[in-house]
Amino acid sequence: MLTLAPNLANAAVIGPTDDWKPLRSGARQLGISDDMVGRILAAGVELTCPGTVYSNGGMLNGWFLGTGSKSFYTNAHGVVDIGLSDRQANFIEPLDKCTVHSYRDLIDRGGRATAYTLAVPQNRRLLEMATFSPQSAPPNQDRARLRLAVAITGSRALPLPDLNRLGLAVGQQLFLVSVAPPAMRAPVIEACHIMALKLNGGPGQIYSDCDNAAGNSAGLYLVRDPSRPGMLVPIALHEGCYEKIGNYKPWDINNNTAVGILLQRNFFALRGA
Repeated sequence: MLTLAPNLANAAVIGPTDDWKPLRSGARQLGISDDMVGRILAAGVELTCPGTVYSNGGMLNGWFLGTGSKSFYTNAHGVVDIGLSDRQANFIEPLDKCTVHSYRDLIDRGGRATAYTLAVPQNRRLLEMATFSPQSAPPNQDRARLRLAVAITGSRALPLPDLNRLGLAVGQQLFLVSVAPPAMRAPVIEACHIMALKLNGGPGQIYSDCDNAAGNSAGLYLVRDPSRPGMLVPIALHEGCYEKIGNYKPWDINNNTAVGILLQRNFFALRGA
């Protein structure tokens, strides 16, 4: 029941309303502290790869997680896509032309945000990725760790969760944070719910009724920290939407769901690492 073919739709508004809100004002409405918003802004990035070689550019999110702020985690399909001309899994070249913007800089400076570049090995197969064919791999393999040529000033990684301590459950409130497509210049947040969990098969997957669209890839799922009011704990990286029945329809695990990859220990097991 919980196995989905990796066939991402472009967009899905799940349920009767589109619930995205600007990050700062939305967080206040949802009872999330300014301190937590600051931590999100310090940990989140937007990645854009022009993909001029195969005409298959990518735009998505990335996150500093654990320790260090010289490399971030994102979806593999942000740098590998199906070429429009040869229909093969190709790197979105030229990868050295990809740009990275920090959430904090985007929210403060918008289109004037400082652009950073990736540190890309000449042999692309040395990139730290769970798969080099994300379109045909299981959804939980759609993950990568990318390194920056220069660290982003003021960036700081979010601590990794102890998922056992959190006791995730169906029906639990969930938050998804991303930059808003298509402009990819404004961090946004929405509240939704855990609808199903697949905890084994490494790393596990989370299924939710979060609204999502192309550009929300690698958004971050968080839940409330049970020991610290107003704070959140990251639990999963958004992988994609699976929508077959149209917008504003009820959640359905086979036809209308958002899928995330849980931040279990094996999430960080990547080729080339």
